[in-house]
Amino acid sequence: MKMNLKKTLLIGITTILCATSLASCGSVKLQSGENGLYDKKNDISYSHASPVYEATSLLKEYGKLAVTDSESYTLFTIPGADPTEMLATEDFNIIYASSMDMPTLSEMAPSVLRICKNSIETTRLDDADAVAALVKEYTEGVSIPYPGTTPVRSYKVRFESLRYAGFYYTLTYVEYAEDLIIDETNHGKYFLYNAFDKRCVPVGDGIHAALDLTQPEA
Repeated sequence: MKMNLKKTLLIGITTILCATSLASCGSVKLQSGENGLYDKKNDISYSHASPVYEATSLLKEYGKLAVTDSESYTLFTIPGADPTEMLATEDFNIIYASSMDMPTLSEMAPSVLRICKNSIETTRLDDADAVAALVKEYTEGVSIPYPGTTPVRSYKVRFESLRYAGFYYTLTYVEYAEDLIIDETNHGKYFLYNAFDKRCVPVGDGIHAALDLTQPEA
């Protein structure tokens, strides 16, 4: 009798926990609709973030994002973010509640830059002043048409913020062997590029200086 009562109580507690902690029960399902990606159970609409936002890691499974009747993505919570505000797909893409805005690169105030080759970190720039200088150059600089010539170096660069620990702001760094001159204007050799927004901005040699150029290119 006592054992049955204990078992009943445990089942009841588990049921309550599942109802109040959707992440642990994995019961949330998002579907595309007029209001974006809609979570009917919690009455929340989500939007896809720009591809420049990339989850730093995937924590607990939260639910599914239905693409078609037969195709779906697993959704995960991310560090430092409430799942009702922000989630990540298994591909590390970010979705966020439509009631909020994603922070700009400046608002993120990143203090670390992870320089990656083939998505593997090769160099870390953790000089906060140098990272802030790169952010200012990119956000305040004038974009130019993306050069059609092949760069001598190309890296994925992930700006990391303590303020927003759940995601990076990811751009592409390209470097040319010679200065790029357009209409008699010298734009230098070093650029940060956002392929999604087609924004290509000349920057200083901060990333170049941080690279270990004694190692051969992969």
